[in-house]
Amino acid sequence: MKLTILGAASPRFPLLLHSLLNRTELVFDTIHLYDIDTQKLALLDRTLLTRILASHRNTIRIVLCKTLEEALEGADYVFSSIRVGGQEQRIADELTAMRCSQIGQETVGVGGFFLALRTIPVVLQQVRLLEKVAPKATLINFTNPSGLVTQAVHSLTGFRKIIGICDAPQMVATYASEIYGCDAEDVLLHYYGINHLGWVYGMQLKGKEMLGDLIDTKLPLFFEKEPFYQDLESHIRKTRTIPNEYLYYYEHTKTIVENQKKSPLSRAQTIKILDEELYKALGAGTVDALDAFNHYMDARNGSYMALESGRDRSLPVFSLLEQHNANGYDAIALDVLSSVMGISKKPLILNIPNNGFDPALADDDVIEVSTLPRDGWFAPIGTVSALHPSSRALLMQMKSYERKVIEAVASQSERNAIEALGMHPFVGADAASLYDCMRTGR
Repeated sequence: MKLTILGAASPRFPLLLHSLLNRTELVFDTIHLYDIDTQKLALLDRTLLTRILASHRNTIRIVLCKTLEEALEGADYVFSSIRVGGQEQRIADELTAMRCSQIGQETVGVGGFFLALRTIPVVLQQVRLLEKVAPKATLINFTNPSGLVTQAVHSLTGFRKIIGICDAPQMVATYASEIYGCDAEDVLLHYYGINHLGWVYGMQLKGKEMLGDLIDTKLPLFFEKEPFYQDLESHIRKTRTIPNEYLYYYEHTKTIVENQKKSPLSRAQTIKILDEELYKALGAGTVDALDAFNHYMDARNGSYMALESGRDRSLPVFSLLEQHNANGYDAIALDVLSSVMGISKKPLILNIPNNGFDPALADDDVIEVSTLPRDGWFAPIGTVSALHPSSRALLMQMKSYERKVIEAVASQSERNAIEALGMHPFVGADAASLYDCMRTGR
C-alpha cells in the first residue's frame, strides 16, 4: 500500500511520522513525501525525520517525490496539509485584515475567505490528478479551511472519498479525561456543526452522560486547561454546550481586533519566526534535531490564542518521543486511516456529507459531526435538535456563506465573491469596501 503526504515540509509532519511509527496496526514499507519547497523537505528528511526513524529503530523508507504526479500515482491513501501562498500570504492576509478593522486569522472571517479563494482551485487540481493516477485513493484533508475545502471537493467534483479532519473539537475529550481521571478513549463526545463552528452537546464517560456535571461543577477545572474558554462561560451556561474554541472569534470579535492591533506581531508573523528558527537550527546542526523540534513546539503551542484573548496558556513541556495525545491532529488522521482500512471502529469527529442527518441541509452539505465507521465509510451519530436555537441560526448562516464562497470559486465571479463575503457575520453590508480594502491593502 502507498501512503502519500502532501505538504510534508510542514512542521506538522514529524509528529505524524512519530505517531505512525507507534501504530503497530498500520504498516507501510514506504511513505512518499511531496512539497513544493523541496529544499526545506530535504533538510527535514536528513535531520529530524532521520532522527525519528533512528529513535524508533524502524526500517520504513522515506521517498521524496519530485513531482505531484509521482507522489500521487498509485496512492492508496493521501494526507493533504498544504498552505497555498505560504506563511507570507498568511501574514499579508492578517495584517491587511487588521488595517481594514477585521480579525486577522487564517480560517475565520476575511482571512479564511481569501485563503479559501486561493486554496480551493489548487485542491481541485490535485483531486483531478488523483482521480486520474489513483482513482481508488482516499484523501484525508487537513488543508485549511478544512471543512470548506472538503465541501468544495464534494460540490465541484465527482470525487467522494475525501474526509476532512480537525483536532479542535476532540480536545474537549482530552481536557475532560484529565479532569475526571480517565483515559481519553473513555470519553465519547456528541458534537455537531461545521469546521471551526460546532458544539459538544453530549459527553459520555464510560457510557454515563456527564456534560451537565462538567458544566455545573467542573467548569473552573476546564478553564484551567484552556484559559480563554473563561470568556465563553456565559455561552456555555446559556446553551448547555461546550463550543468549538473558534467560537471565541464570533463572541469577542471587537476585543480580538483590538488585541491584535496592539500586538507587535501577528500570529502568522510569530509562526514564521518560529519556523525559520527551527529550520535554521536543523540546517546548522548545532543542536539535536529532536531538541530543536521540542523547543519549537513548546513556543508554538504556548502562543496559541494568547495574542487574541490576552490570556496566557500553561502547558506541559513538549517531548516528541514521549508524545501521545489520543485526540491530537496526528492521532485523528491515523484513526481515520485505521477506520478506512477496516481495523478500527473508534468514534471520530469528522467533516463528511450530511446525508440526511440534518433535514434543514442538503445531503451533500459537509458538516462536522460525531461519526462511527459504517460500511467502509462513516455515518453521523447523535441528534440535530440538541443544539441551542442561537447556535443553530449561526450554523445555518455560515453554511449559506460556505455555499456562496464555492459558487464564487466555480464562477470566478468577483460579484459572487463580494456577495459571499457579505454573508459572513463579521462583515455584512461593508463587503464591497472590505473586499477592495483587502485587495489593495488600504
